[in-house]
Amino acid sequence: MSTSDVVVKIMDIAEELIKERGYNAFSYRDLSKEVGIKTSSIHYHFPTKGDLAKKIAERYRDNLMAAIHLIDQTTDDPKEKLVKYIHIFYEIVKTGDKICFCAMMAADYSNLPDEVKQEINKLFIENEKWLTKVLKAGIKSGVFDFSGKPEDKATAIFSALEGATISSRAFSDIKRVSWVEEMILSSIESK
Repeated sequence: MSTSDVVVKIMDIAEELIKERGYNAFSYRDLSKEVGIKTSSIHYHFPTKGDLAKKIAERYRDNLMAAIHLIDQTTDDPKEKLVKYIHIFYEIVKTGDKICFCAMMAADYSNLPDEVKQEINKLFIENEKWLTKVLKAGIKSGVFDFSGKPEDKATAIFSALEGATISSRAFSDIKRVSWVEEMILSSIESK
């Protein structure tokens, strides 16, 4: 296995462990068992757990933003964009035993190294900026109509979706994302 393959495998497994257990609930020893390499090899690539989490957060943000960019490329319809975005959260909770990486890291936020906190903040901010843009386009086109500022509604939408991933796991019920989708759409669609 090449060095880059090892790095990707370490990051993949660490991300899954974070989604299952949280940042503080796994160690490099746990990771070494899962990856099949010594902890010293993990430390070679990621000297600290914070270094590893920062790289995973960067990759997660890049992948999520690529998915959002793809949504922008496939449709100009604000409602369709929002529905496709919400379906990203369906994909996250389909396994039933994991929650969104963002939500799990936010739950562990007070214990994260500063560089990881910054990456998580960027991820939240970029999602909310995109949602704000979609909401503004929906208002302009007449597809959406709601009171309040689009920025505030974007924050509420993102927060509701993150919360839905958490409660979906707690109740083993993917329908919780559906209910949030219905609530979001009914609160913003033009009547």
